[in-house]
Formats: sequence, structure tokens, C-alpha cells
Amino acid sequence: MGFLAKRKRDSEAPARAAENPAAAFPARSAALAALGALSALWSLFLWMELVLLRTGGRSFCATGGKLDCSAVWNGAFASAVHRLTGLPIAGWGLVWSGAAFTLPLLALAHAARGKDTAVLVAAIRLTAAAGVLAVAVMIVASVVSGAVCVGCVATYLLVGAYAAAAFLRGGRAVGEWGRGGALAGGCAAAAFVLLLYPGLHTPRSDAEAGRRAVAAASRPSATTGETPAPAVGTGNARRDQELADLIASLEPRLKQTFADSLAIYRNSPPQPLPPPRALRGSDLAPVRITEFTDILCEHCASLDETLRTLRESVPPGSYSVDARQFPLDARCNPLLQGSRGDDVRCVAAKLRICAEPTGKEPELATALFEKQEGLTRDKAMEIARRFVPAAALNSCLDGASARTALEQDIAAAGRFDSDGTPIVAINGRKATSFAPFLYAMVLTRGNPEHPAFAALPAGDPTAHLH
Repeated sequence: MGFLAKRKRDSEAPARAAENPAAAFPARSAALAALGALSALWSLFLWMELVLLRTGGRSFCATGGKLDCSAVWNGAFASAVHRLTGLPIAGWGLVWSGAAFTLPLLALAHAARGKDTAVLVAAIRLTAAAGVLAVAVMIVASVVSGAVCVGCVATYLLVGAYAAAAFLRGGRAVGEWGRGGALAGGCAAAAFVLLLYPGLHTPRSDAEAGRRAVAAASRPSATTGETPAPAVGTGNARRDQELADLIASLEPRLKQTFADSLAIYRNSPPQPLPPPRALRGSDLAPVRITEFTDILCEHCASLDETLRTLRESVPPGSYSVDARQFPLDARCNPLLQGSRGDDVRCVAAKLRICAEPTGKEPELATALFEKQEGLTRDKAMEIARRFVPAAALNSCLDGASARTALEQDIAAAGRFDSDGTPIVAINGRKATSFAPFLYAMVLTRGNPEHPAFAALPAGDPTAHLH
């Protein structure tokens, strides 16, 4: 009987191996665990580089060119992920890596004890598939931002190698996808909970941190319940103190950004600007912010958020906004060379101009910026039809009026020495989109010599800021 039982077990071994791939290929499970561990170490390194970059240091891949990881890390997509989930992109890489490392170890342990590993195989493959999907999303975000995250490329390669190993030579996991998905999700959830605290305490991008500082500074006083009014000159003691408190609340790197913004403004002579076509706010406001934006520019989308924060932070009549267009496409912008993709940049600029007479241009701009990733000409037209009738849009797009207005905007933007968008001016002088700086200019009525600014470090008028 023992001999027959042994023969039966030997004859069933190939079938068991096919159903239990981790037992049949322990080296593959070990390789998967190793790839997961490497991915975790690299994600942790990138997270540390992000913290270094946002605390005044310099990341190894912050090159300032097309291969600039900081452009991706501080872009609208990455900032939104951090804001909505509490974890930066690198933190999510660590979440994935934790599951990718743990599941193969569990599979090895189960195989060593002769237990079935089909559920774990399903979990590993679902984790691999989720990693490939996340990489695809990040590549799209990089394309939209116009930069490549060099540090992220290593992560992409590790995820690709993990997926190849996970799906190599099959093994049956059919029927276990539900339990495998629950197990993979549980591992990821556990990693997320463990990493949430450091994620919430990771410094935000300058733009987001600046908006938070402005929102905090403009909250009604806990004791008086009053919403502050903008200072007149420097005689309003309460406003002067609040401005000083705002500056004191900024981290060193944000104080430097503030100081650089102020230096750019101080060193820029006023430029003549054409009369506004659709001014948002009173034409008697002491501060006029003129913005030149491109619909696919992530910093321009961030500026749109900043202006919404500003509207919620100061009383009506404090400032006005003159929104103008500067599409980064040589097909409609003679100041540039080169074009890429369809003509959505040019079309969106004209769509916004066509919406000006309706008073709905600000809402259209926000709707377009919110759908910035993957925005095409057709999608932009579809969004615009929610604000302007289709017949009016079609006739306006092909008309001389929109073309002339766009040419006027581009010529006006050309008066400012800028190497990118957004181009921001305050009362005709070149400025930046940094929220605390804009807030301070509104409070001081554009006075760059307010006493509160003495607490700032020396500014660099040649700083690369928008």
C-alpha cells in the first residue's frame, strides 16, 4: 500500500506543480521578493530626495531640463495625489513595493509547508498588474508635464521586471482572483496605514504649501471673528501684523521663494498692457493681476487654483484679474518654434477668448485646467459647449476677432522677459504666481517696500520662477 501511495503521489506531482507555481518555481518567488525589496529601497530613496528638494536641498535628478524629476514631482498630478491621499507618489511606490515584497515571501512559506499557493499567485499577479497600470498613468503625467522623471525610470523597470516574472510560465490561479484581490488589497492597505503619518508630514510643493499658508493667514480671527481687509499703505497695524505673521509662518525655502518673487517684481519696470477685454473684478481695484497662460501648462493650472484661493482670502474689490492667453504652440504663437500633438493649445486659447463676452471665461478656464491631462481639441470643444452655444463657438473660432485678440495677448506677453508660463504681472510689472507673494501684494496695494518684507532673506531677481 505504501508503495502504491508513493507512486500515486509521484504521478500527481506535475499536476500539483502546475497548480502551485510557487512550489514548482521557488527561485521565481525569491526573485519576485528581491524585486519587491529593490523597489521598496528605491521608492524610499526617491521619497527622501523629494523631502530634500522641498526643504531647500537639491535632488540628484532636479536637472532643470527635460529630464527633471522635480517638474513631475511638483506637477499638478503628483500634487493632487498627495493632497487627496496623504501620500506622495514615492509613498505610493513604497505601498506597492510592500505588497510586492510580502506576497512572494508568503508564497515561499506556504510552498515550504506544502500548502496551496493559488490565492497568493493571484494576489501577486494582481499586484503586478496594478503596478503596470500605475506606471502607465505616471508616464502619461510625465508627457503632459513635458518632463521625464529620471529617478522614476528605475521604478518603471523594476515594476516591468516584476510583472514579467509574475506572469512567466503560468500556473493555475483561475477562480482565485477574488480572494487574491482581497489579499493584495489587504497588504496594500496595511502598508498605506503604516506610511500615512510620514506622508502627511512630507513637505508639499511650493505652490500648494503657499496656498495653504494664505488660507491659514486669511482665516477669521478666533477672538474677533473678523475677516481682515487689505491694508492701506502701511498704517493698518492689524494687517501689518498679519502680514508679518504670514511671513514668519513660512518654511525657509518658501521665504526664499517669496523673497525671489519680490526681487523680480522690484527689478521689473512697468510694461504697457492693452485694455482688458473681460476684467474679473473692479477696474478701480488698486492691484491688477495680469496672467498669460497655456492650457496644458501645469504651473498655469496651479495658478488657477491659487487665484481661487486668493478670491476666498481677500474682500471683493481688493484686486482684479486680467486673463490672457499665451499658447505654447508655434501654429498660433509666432514667438515660439515647434509644435506637438494636435492644436488643442491654440484652440483652447481661442475658446477662452470666445467665452469672454459671456462672463463665463473663468469657469471655462477652470474646467479646462481640471481636464488638463489627456486634453485634446475635441475634448476642449466638448467642455466649451457647456458654457457657450456651439454655433457661437464655431463662428468665433474661425473669426478675425478671436485671432486678433490672441495676437494682441501674445504681443503683450512678449514684453516680459520670460522663459515659460505662466507669465504674471502686477500693475504691469513682472511678478510670479507664488500665492503668499500675490496675497501680500494685494494687502499692500502692490507696495514692494512694506516693512514686513525686511524679515525676508535677500532675493534673487534672476531666479527661475513663474
